[in-house]
Amino acid sequence: MSVKKNALANYIGQGYTILIGIVVTPLYLKYLGAEAFGLVGFFALMQAWMLVVDLGMTPTLSRQIAYARGQENGFNFFGGLFKSFETIFLGLSIVIAICIFFSSNWIAQNWVKAEALEVEIIAYCISFMGVIIGLRWIAGLYRSGINGLEDQVWLNVANSILISLKFIGALILLAFVTQDIRHFFEYQLVISLIELFILAQHFYRKIPAAVNSLGLFYFNWSSVKYVVPYTSSVAYIAVIWALITQTDKLILSGVLSLTEFGYLSLVAIVSGGITMLSGPISEAIMPRMTVLLAQGKKEEMLRTYSKGGQVVTFITFAVALIVGLYAEQLLYAWTGNHELSMWGTEILFWFSLGNGVLAIGAFQYYLQIAFGQLRLHVIGSTISALIQVPIIYFAAINYGALGAGISWFCFRVFWFILWTPIVHRKFVPGLHLSWLCRDILPIVGTLSLVALVLFNLFDISLDQNRLLIFSKLAVLGVGLLTFSALSSSFVRFNFTQFIRLKF
Repeated sequence: MSVKKNALANYIGQGYTILIGIVVTPLYLKYLGAEAFGLVGFFALMQAWMLVVDLGMTPTLSRQIAYARGQENGFNFFGGLFKSFETIFLGLSIVIAICIFFSSNWIAQNWVKAEALEVEIIAYCISFMGVIIGLRWIAGLYRSGINGLEDQVWLNVANSILISLKFIGALILLAFVTQDIRHFFEYQLVISLIELFILAQHFYRKIPAAVNSLGLFYFNWSSVKYVVPYTSSVAYIAVIWALITQTDKLILSGVLSLTEFGYLSLVAIVSGGITMLSGPISEAIMPRMTVLLAQGKKEEMLRTYSKGGQVVTFITFAVALIVGLYAEQLLYAWTGNHELSMWGTEILFWFSLGNGVLAIGAFQYYLQIAFGQLRLHVIGSTISALIQVPIIYFAAINYGALGAGISWFCFRVFWFILWTPIVHRKFVPGLHLSWLCRDILPIVGTLSLVALVLFNLFDISLDQNRLLIFSKLAVLGVGLLTFSALSSSFVRFNFTQFIRLKF
């Protein structure tokens, strides 16, 4: 199984997901209206907070199945662990659905600030959100297992089909059948059931049959107890991560009107897409780094770490710069909504740059995952949350979404400078300076310089056709990547190899 092949499949799959979101989401806004679309944004916020309930089990499962593949008879232990996790997930998903159902009226009346939508409709939609979240949460367990098996080509094909059903199918429903927000969530429930069935069936076909013979409601405490130190660390990190990345949106969901929160949700989709761009690389290299360490190939693991860091920096920071500098043009070209583009311009600028820094800084976490030691990450995440959450809370309450965006960017830069060298020194002494000066800074510096030059040379007016604006932004993005390509030693090496093979 090739890391390059998996990474390419991940990027194609992720690119398709982002493309579908780009095309379909503003049409949701058109057919549902800004206020009803705000409920879709609220649903996305609830899904993000459900990471807290995961308790670290999905990343643990992915790592354990990757580790089992590198060991003789490794699946003997893995089978008991997986079936135990499956039982826990089934139970907790039912609890999630019940809790959200019984709290739906309170949320509709006391938290969501709607003007036109009736409270009963909002409560009905929220109750459906609970069931959908529970189903998607269980599906995530099987998805993490397939990822750990490095069967990522199949996974991306399946995800692309499911994303098409979720987005395009819902769009057809809204455009030709009904524009009732309740029917939108009913449809999503059906697709979530299909998603769960497909992922579960494929995962069971890929693992030894003996695992399935353990039964549906199997639980082995000794298997679970063995991974508790690692799982609890990941679970704690998930809680901290939710506090760090979602506190601002949670606060603003109760401060902004449902219409403005719908606008913020669109801004969050664009800025969140920047961090999503790092996902295909991390999903491809984390299992491989774990396997290489299990086989005692540390130097090869570090080469994989270096190459992955350069690719992520090159792609994510380039997109962050284009999105941030041309935020108003991008939002208008995407939605055709002048009010939204004016409202979200500065907010998107700060969130996009902050997420670009976040994607680069996240690589030290992948290193800790590979070593299977997360104590330092737990400490760092705790300190980060204790500092950032109060700052974000103060900024969001007093200065709204813009204050939250500026605070997010400033803290991400501060934390990258402070914490990344500490992690590198712990796991690979002497790595940080070479990693920073060879893999990161040349790329970031070159991209920033070229992006500023392009921004000053090419002004894009909002008076133009939206498709033309999109085309110009795409050309600028390609130009930025092209002019900055050789700043990466990994790109230079592959380019020279290509030239040698050709000539």
